[in-house]
Amino acid sequence: MLKLEFDNLMAETIGPENGLQSSDLERIDKLLPSAHNQLNSWRKTGDALFYDVVFDRNLLQGIAEKAEWVVSRFENVVVLGIGGSALGLRCLAGALLPPFWNLQDRTRRNGRPRLFVCDNIDPESFASLLDLIDVKKTCFVVISKSGRTTETAAQLFIAVERLKKALGNNWGENVVAITDPESGELRKLAREEKLASFDIPPKLGGRYSVMCPVGLFPAACVGIDVWALLSGAREMAKRCEKKSLSENPAYQIGSYHFWFDTQKHKHMSVMIPYSDGLMLAADWYAQLWAESLGKEGKGQTPIKALGATDQHSQVQLYMQGPADKVFTFVGTDSFRTKAKTTKIANPPEYFSYLSDHDLGSILKAEQRATSRALAQAKRPNITVTLPTIDAQHMGQFFMVYEIATATAGALYGINPFDQPGVELGKKLTREILSEGK
Repeated sequence: MLKLEFDNLMAETIGPENGLQSSDLERIDKLLPSAHNQLNSWRKTGDALFYDVVFDRNLLQGIAEKAEWVVSRFENVVVLGIGGSALGLRCLAGALLPPFWNLQDRTRRNGRPRLFVCDNIDPESFASLLDLIDVKKTCFVVISKSGRTTETAAQLFIAVERLKKALGNNWGENVVAITDPESGELRKLAREEKLASFDIPPKLGGRYSVMCPVGLFPAACVGIDVWALLSGAREMAKRCEKKSLSENPAYQIGSYHFWFDTQKHKHMSVMIPYSDGLMLAADWYAQLWAESLGKEGKGQTPIKALGATDQHSQVQLYMQGPADKVFTFVGTDSFRTKAKTTKIANPPEYFSYLSDHDLGSILKAEQRATSRALAQAKRPNITVTLPTIDAQHMGQFFMVYEIATATAGALYGINPFDQPGVELGKKLTREILSEGK
């Protein structure tokens, strides 16, 4: 299982002013029963559907077959989506596909297509991609639960025009829609054009949707083991049904962050993966934490970093700047690259400490050193360790943080499943574009 270490949050390590004392833990324990009941209530109403959707045996119905159909026909999969419709998939692909996937030839990709996730509408990027690929050999996967997402709709309309020019009336064979099962403009288009499609459960918010067809279908197209992903999520979901703080890692993550924010004035949450493969886990977490908990003047500000890169750009601030942050290190016990391929032999005398070490052991040493240095500076930090970076443990990671976020929402007394703060910007965008006609 995923391993979590909380020693560097405790007063015994970082002092009573910055760390958790036994009296704090007792007070958190008293708050948790109410939060536990609220979470179970959200599960019953379907608001916390992410918790139970991974147990739905119909979830993968048709995904494997359609994914193999895509593999047999297309050189590229282009995902059109933004926010929760893209970040989970990007995190999955970054963690579980070999580095530089799209630069490898088809044989080294085991016959699987290249993957492009278009999660922004910068015209230079999108136009360049469309000029780079052969649209006849590309499957466009368009993802929007509401079917009314401005950015995704704009991308789709441009892609469809290219497809119509290349394929005529058969353009729809190159499009798969993932959207609400009944309503919305994208569902309407899928019906009218007889597009292949998958459903997003109506009560499942985008930032919680990586383990439904939103993430699972494109992941299956490029050969990610979605069965193992769901298996890991189920394992963690069952583990996090326990009421005890000491036995429930999601309750620990959620309640400790809540307590540091509201009682210790640690209003920022920094996630630092120590692996390029896990780098986008911090991006996924940032949306989950910010959009779920940033309401009514409450919530921590999430910050993403990357080890060891940001030891040379951010850690100075973290060590000696404002003491207003909680840190989470995310790493792995075992890199998939064989140690001997990056082992250092016979370095010059000054670098003798590197002798017989490989890059993985150096990176892990730097993670431990940074965690220890922050603790000595009385900066609270957590360590999350994946035994190895694989689908099983990524499923556990996604699930523990989704439950932790819902737990924190219950403790704050807010709804972690809506996002009213983004609606005004969407409304004003439509108004500005209408005025410009």
